[in-house]
Amino acid sequence: MSSIKVKSKLEELCRVHEFVNNIIHQEKMEIDLIVEEIFVNITQYSQSTYTIVNTEFNENTGVLTLEFVDDGTPFNPLEKEDPVKPDSVEEANIGGLGIHFIKNLADKVEYEYVNNENHLKIAKKVK
Repeated sequence: MSSIKVKSKLEELCRVHEFVNNIIHQEKMEIDLIVEEIFVNITQYSQSTYTIVNTEFNENTGVLTLEFVDDGTPFNPLEKEDPVKPDSVEEANIGGLGIHFIKNLADKVEYEYVNNENHLKIAKKVK
């Protein structure tokens, strides 16, 4: 397992992207979207001071496991209700779809709050 610890600041997003892409030795749009959505949500809403990203890539199965750990306000994104689909583009609300996308893109998503930290674990097949 490889890890990176960064300040929970938006300017650290590039470092986190590079770290994850180096683990899987490629860029994958779905992985980039998952990383960006989670990290941006942590930096904007959690009031955390740090974020740890743990990664494990199983080359035999092609499954990447990402774990985001932060010391912010407890928040289980899996408890958030899916947004209601609007009838038209004009009725659509801006925002609120990130967690919904992650739930649909990932093969597995788990959350727990342990030792005053949020732990969000995502598994995604990338090959």
